[in-house]
Amino acid sequence: MIPELTYALIGYSVLLAVVSLILALRNRAAGRWTLVGTALLLVLLLVQTVVSIVLWGQSPDTDGILFFGYLLTALLLVPLAGAWAYAELTRWGPAVLAAAGATVAVMLERMDQIWM
Repeated sequence: MIPELTYALIGYSVLLAVVSLILALRNRAAGRWTLVGTALLLVLLLVQTVVSIVLWGQSPDTDGILFFGYLLTALLLVPLAGAWAYAELTRWGPAVLAAAGATVAVMLERMDQIWM
Protein backbone atom coordinates (compact mmCIF):
# COMPACT_ATOMS: atom_id res chain seq x y z
CA MET A 1 0.00 0.00 0.00
CA ILE A 2 1.13 3.53 -0.66
CA PRO A 3 1.03 5.40 2.67
CA GLU A 4 0.07 8.74 1.11
CA LEU A 5 -2.92 7.20 -0.67
CA THR A 6 -3.97 5.39 2.48
CA TYR A 7 -3.81 8.52 4.63
CA ALA A 8 -5.64 10.54 1.98
CA LEU A 9 -8.38 7.89 1.95
CA ILE A 10 -8.60 7.89 5.74
CA GLY A 11 -8.83 11.68 5.79
CA TYR A 12 -11.46 11.73 3.08
CA SER A 13 -13.51 9.04 4.85
CA VAL A 14 -13.41 11.03 8.09
CA LEU A 15 -14.37 14.21 6.21
CA LEU A 16 -17.35 12.44 4.62
CA ALA A 17 -18.35 11.09 8.04
CA VAL A 18 -18.18 14.55 9.66
CA VAL A 19 -20.14 16.26 6.88
CA SER A 20 -22.76 13.51 6.97
CA LEU A 21 -22.99 13.71 10.75
CA ILE A 22 -23.55 17.47 10.55
CA LEU A 23 -26.33 16.88 8.01
CA ALA A 24 -27.91 14.27 10.27
CA LEU A 25 -27.74 16.54 13.31
CA ARG A 26 -29.34 19.37 11.30
CA ASN A 27 -32.14 16.97 10.29
CA ARG A 28 -31.31 17.18 6.57
CA ALA A 29 -31.46 14.47 3.95
CA ALA A 30 -28.38 13.47 2.00
CA GLY A 31 -28.10 15.80 -0.96
CA ARG A 32 -26.57 15.39 -4.36
CA TRP A 33 -23.12 16.53 -3.23
CA THR A 34 -23.08 14.10 -0.34
CA LEU A 35 -23.86 11.26 -2.70
CA VAL A 36 -21.24 12.47 -5.19
CA GLY A 37 -18.77 12.49 -2.29
CA THR A 38 -19.74 8.92 -1.48
CA ALA A 39 -19.19 7.92 -5.10
CA LEU A 40 -15.77 9.59 -5.01
CA LEU A 41 -14.89 7.54 -1.93
CA LEU A 42 -15.83 4.40 -3.85
CA VAL A 43 -13.62 5.45 -6.78
CA LEU A 44 -10.71 6.09 -4.40
CA LEU A 45 -11.24 2.67 -2.83
CA LEU A 46 -11.14 1.11 -6.31
CA VAL A 47 -7.82 2.89 -6.93
CA GLN A 48 -6.58 1.50 -3.61
CA THR A 49 -7.69 -1.97 -4.75
CA VAL A 50 -5.70 -1.75 -7.98
CA VAL A 51 -2.62 -0.43 -6.16
CA SER A 52 -2.90 -3.17 -3.53
CA ILE A 53 -3.17 -5.91 -6.14
CA VAL A 54 -0.15 -4.57 -8.00
CA LEU A 55 1.99 -4.16 -4.86
CA TRP A 56 0.82 -7.30 -3.04
CA GLY A 57 3.72 -9.40 -4.34
CA GLN A 58 6.22 -6.98 -2.78
CA SER A 59 4.90 -7.60 0.72
CA PRO A 60 5.34 -11.32 1.45
CA ASP A 61 4.30 -11.08 5.11
CA THR A 62 0.85 -9.68 4.32
CA ASP A 63 -2.06 -12.00 5.06
CA GLY A 64 -3.88 -11.72 1.75
CA ILE A 65 -7.18 -13.21 2.89
CA LEU A 66 -7.46 -10.86 5.86
CA PHE A 67 -6.28 -7.79 3.93
CA PHE A 68 -8.48 -8.30 0.88
CA GLY A 69 -11.38 -9.30 3.12
CA TYR A 70 -11.22 -5.87 4.74
CA LEU A 71 -10.89 -4.23 1.33
CA LEU A 72 -13.83 -6.14 -0.13
CA THR A 73 -15.96 -5.27 2.89
CA ALA A 74 -15.14 -1.58 2.48
CA LEU A 75 -15.93 -1.79 -1.24
CA LEU A 76 -19.33 -3.31 -0.47
CA LEU A 77 -20.11 -1.01 2.45
CA VAL A 78 -19.75 2.29 0.60
CA PRO A 79 -22.26 1.71 -2.24
CA LEU A 80 -24.73 0.08 0.14
CA ALA A 81 -24.55 3.07 2.48
CA GLY A 82 -24.88 5.43 -0.48
CA ALA A 83 -27.95 3.60 -1.76
CA TRP A 84 -29.47 3.63 1.72
CA ALA A 85 -28.80 7.37 2.09
CA TYR A 86 -30.34 8.01 -1.33
CA ALA A 87 -33.47 6.05 -0.45
CA GLU A 88 -33.85 7.43 3.07
CA LEU A 89 -35.07 11.02 2.90
CA THR A 90 -34.83 11.68 6.64
CA ARG A 91 -31.87 12.37 8.88
CA TRP A 92 -31.07 8.66 8.99
CA GLY A 93 -29.66 8.69 5.45
CA PRO A 94 -26.72 10.94 6.35
CA ALA A 95 -26.39 9.10 9.67
CA VAL A 96 -25.79 5.87 7.75
CA LEU A 97 -23.18 7.65 5.61
CA ALA A 98 -21.49 9.00 8.74
CA ALA A 99 -21.28 5.51 10.21
CA ALA A 100 -20.00 4.09 6.93
CA GLY A 101 -17.35 6.81 6.58
CA ALA A 102 -16.08 6.21 10.10
CA THR A 103 -16.10 2.44 9.56
CA VAL A 104 -14.16 2.71 6.31
CA ALA A 105 -11.56 4.96 8.00
CA VAL A 106 -11.03 2.37 10.74
CA MET A 107 -10.88 -0.45 8.19
CA LEU A 108 -8.25 1.41 6.16
CA GLU A 109 -6.13 1.93 9.26
CA ARG A 110 -6.40 -1.78 10.04
CA MET A 111 -5.47 -2.64 6.44
CA ASP A 112 -2.39 -0.45 6.80
CA GLN A 113 -1.41 -2.38 9.95
CA ILE A 114 -1.93 -5.73 8.20
CA TRP A 115 0.16 -4.60 5.24
CA MET A 116 3.19 -3.85 7.40
